[in-house]
Amino acid sequence: MTTRVLYGHLRTGRILGELSPTGCSWAQTLNGAGSIDQVTVPNDVIERLQLRQTVMGPRAFLAVEQDDRIQEAGPIWTFPYDWVRGQLTLGAAGLWSLFDYRKVIPVLAAGQRVQDPSADTTIAGTDLGGIARALVAQAMTHVGGDLPLVLPEAAAGTRTETFPGYKLLNVGQQLRELTQRETAAPDIRFPARRNPDDRRFLQWLMETGTEQTPQLAQIGRDWVFDTTTRRSPVLGIGTEGDATVMGSRAWVTGNGSERDMLIATASNTTLLDAGYPPLEQEESRSSVEQQDTLDGHAANLRDRSARPVEVWKVTVHASAATEVRAGDYARVKTAGHPWLGTGEHRLRIRKKTGNLTDRVVLDMYPLQAALG
Repeated sequence: MTTRVLYGHLRTGRILGELSPTGCSWAQTLNGAGSIDQVTVPNDVIERLQLRQTVMGPRAFLAVEQDDRIQEAGPIWTFPYDWVRGQLTLGAAGLWSLFDYRKVIPVLAAGQRVQDPSADTTIAGTDLGGIARALVAQAMTHVGGDLPLVLPEAAAGTRTETFPGYKLLNVGQQLRELTQRETAAPDIRFPARRNPDDRRFLQWLMETGTEQTPQLAQIGRDWVFDTTTRRSPVLGIGTEGDATVMGSRAWVTGNGSERDMLIATASNTTLLDAGYPPLEQEESRSSVEQQDTLDGHAANLRDRSARPVEVWKVTVHASAATEVRAGDYARVKTAGHPWLGTGEHRLRIRKKTGNLTDRVVLDMYPLQAALG
């Protein structure tokens, strides 16, 4: 397996060349900007490629490619130089990071103030993923805002959102908040690839979940990482357990104050019956004004608190995971392990990290562990 670090012109996607770094680490993240860090380039490469003229900030991008698959790509943000070591260290983030420096405002006419109602952005007749698409599309209409970014098809829906211009909201933050809505929150990501029409260029895709299918994951079967096979791609598994989320009784507060505050509670004796001491969890839902709605939140918190949480990290050969992306589902098989036991564990990948070696780490979303 070959890992290459490419650099190029962000607004056109043109690949200018390949760096020969002595170090590099990268991360691919769902619902946020990934990263490409610690790309260390020695003096001879700096001089040969004339990097002073080409990698100064977000005019340029970095991309990590493994076996013709772009793992992460985005604008360069940091470029410190070390005289003693004779090396430049580049740092980039996924394309999402660019929208952290863009405002949710339309193209303003001469004399138009951002405080004017006409500078508000109203998006209607779509779903939350469509609202995210429209925010990005508007950002690309500004002078210099053009990008080699393929947007998804506009989806029909019933959502309407207004973003006041005077608030000077950041596009990137609004995308994050859309992924955190309580209902039908869509996944959002910006994967990159070589342009299928001209491989000299890089191209990004904006992908969003829909109202019916909010999650972004692979189409088809889960990835399988089997530790029991003779030539298993799994190099190691680590887990982190957290019992601070456990509770046999849940409390949720709603709208109101002091003695007039709405409060809901729900309980389950399963933990007590299993020998655990009484544990209680609490959360606030200050916008909820209906008792039955608050009761539902309490029942949900009770169910979420019924078991400890466990987070898995699975290290595999990079060559076995070049097509795996953050958001995908994987099945990890273990047998006869003193802690993990025997069985098949279905996990969702939250983050994928790697470097210049033939290994990547798959950080999984938390799952409820068995009580034992």
